[in-house]
Amino acid sequence: MTRKRVVMESVLFAAAIYIGYFVFMIFQGLVLTQRHVRDLDLTKQYERAESLQAQVAFGMIERNSEWLTVAAIGGFIVLGGLYGCVRWMLAKRRPQP
Repeated sequence: MTRKRVVMESVLFAAAIYIGYFVFMIFQGLVLTQRHVRDLDLTKQYERAESLQAQVAFGMIERNSEWLTVAAIGGFIVLGGLYGCVRWMLAKRRPQP
């Protein structure tokens, strides 16, 4: 097993975890939106899509924080590194034919 393959698998693993997390957040927003009970009198007063968006959480809240970006990139690197280390150790442990 080459280091290039381990690095590629590590990056793909970390990306899959992050994509899965974002898909879960989107799915959660869809479920919350479908289960939302509207007050028809209130909806008639506002007749805009903004009222529903203000009452139900859609996806991730953007906070414009540099620390959030640093944490996301750091988490990506840590996940990839952890997976790479475990994969490399298991590959070295396995007897080569």
